[in-house]
Amino acid sequence: MGQRNAIDSWREIRLQVLERDNHRCVSCSTPVRSAEADIHHLLPRSMGGTDELSNLITLCDGCHAVHHPNLAGGLARRIIERWAARLARWLDTEGTVSEGVGNFGPVLRLFGKDRFREGQLPIVLAALAGKSVLVVSPTGSGKTLCFQLPAVLRSGLTMVVSPLKTLMSEQVSDLLARKVPATFINSDLSIEEKQTRFSMLERGAIKLLYLAPERFFVRSESERARLKQTQPSFIVVDEAHCVDQWGRDFRREYGRLKEVREKLGAPPVLAFTATAGREMQQRILLSLGIEDVEVFVRDVDRPNIALLRWRCAAEQRAGEIASLLRLRELKGQKAMVFVPSTKVGEELQTALGNLGLDVPLYHSKLGNAWERQELVKRFLGQSKPPLDQIICTNAFGMGLDVPNVRLVIHWQQSASVEDQLQEFGRAGRDGKAAVAVMFHTGASVGRDISRLRFMAEKTVEAAHVPGLDLEQMLEQRYRQIDQVAEMMKARACMRASISEYFQGPKTTRRPSLSIRILDWAFGARTKSRRFRACCDHCDKAEIKRRGAARYVARVIAG
Repeated sequence: MGQRNAIDSWREIRLQVLERDNHRCVSCSTPVRSAEADIHHLLPRSMGGTDELSNLITLCDGCHAVHHPNLAGGLARRIIERWAARLARWLDTEGTVSEGVGNFGPVLRLFGKDRFREGQLPIVLAALAGKSVLVVSPTGSGKTLCFQLPAVLRSGLTMVVSPLKTLMSEQVSDLLARKVPATFINSDLSIEEKQTRFSMLERGAIKLLYLAPERFFVRSESERARLKQTQPSFIVVDEAHCVDQWGRDFRREYGRLKEVREKLGAPPVLAFTATAGREMQQRILLSLGIEDVEVFVRDVDRPNIALLRWRCAAEQRAGEIASLLRLRELKGQKAMVFVPSTKVGEELQTALGNLGLDVPLYHSKLGNAWERQELVKRFLGQSKPPLDQIICTNAFGMGLDVPNVRLVIHWQQSASVEDQLQEFGRAGRDGKAAVAVMFHTGASVGRDISRLRFMAEKTVEAAHVPGLDLEQMLEQRYRQIDQVAEMMKARACMRASISEYFQGPKTTRRPSLSIRILDWAFGARTKSRRFRACCDHCDKAEIKRRGAARYVARVIAG
């Protein structure tokens, strides 16, 4: 509260100085806008100067830099940012550049960033223009900034719907460390603590509020009423794939966010997920009930990961996997082998053991929580003995960022293209060359497909969601399995097939001049690194000459 009073007091002082100086620089008489004027202390605060009007004058950016030669670089950057924002707004003919762009520089620095990463700026601009957005972008690509920055720049509260308590706590702690007022409300809090946080919400003292979707449907009528009164500026839906009722991670309360949004005044929705193909994107948008929406698909293509589809009978796979795990080039690097079930993992572990390789198996039913956690720590290098190779179901590693995974092996295809991307996306998180090997039989029927269909049937049988068409859900699961099977046996570039699945046919649209100006002022200028390896289709001549194992070794060696 004291900090807010100090800010308000300084704003009043600024206005008084500007009015006294007729909104002109006292040094060169240039007219200055209120938001862009610099109020200069004649006697610096560090030397005992005060905020009295007699010690303050109005200066433009150029004259201010003359008084602070040691800060000329930073002040010059502010001049560039302000003029770029002003020029971009003047040239904007599409209504995409809002007033808040003038504060991009300070807010980026508030979050410890120097510039936007590639692809972040258009998302932020769409949000500030009042549009809903759906962002499909891998873990670690900077999705969080794409909603936290608009939340800070837009007046009012931003409500963040998140499925994980630990994630809420981490993000709130990070925001508070940056002096951004944020909080969460969940079942772990005492009644007294909840009351305190609701009171802060009602006073407008909170900028970002994190909560699980179930919080909107608690028994407490008063709590539901207090949430309804917040009237947020944005609703952020993190892990938006949980909205899809046909998806593997569907959560019933996520499926009711459309009615929640309507009760909250229908604010723009900022939805984020790590992976969703075009069909799932449409189902997410339909479930959320958002129409004026822009869809952004970012970084689906991982050019540093070579994609190798390897046709191989099931009984030969253990031997081929053993030869890959023994590659000299893999020494000191990480490798993950994804299996479709615990049973397959146990059989593979035994087979590798008979071939002289001791590779642990991670699955969700393993021993106890401590044992599972210890395996994870060993793979991360946080516990001894360290572990470089692991067999795992998809229950392992989805939230982990292990940089030096050089090789990901799929015992067989995944149940959907989304799952396949998530799993082989564990490789090459450090941006260096890596390989994803995907074994398959090249057939639309057989043990691999039958196993996935059986698992889909069990999942659908266990679904207890009122109004859900189980037959339609099962047909959708079957179709997802078939889509991956077709991709596995197709004689085409797999990288291009995956990109088209998520993005559709590639179209090149040149950004407007105003967007290019903002990107020049606030965007990162990074050169994309080119990698020699692509996939088994594009590199088939080399694979035929060297053999698949040596091709993998060459890619890993860089």
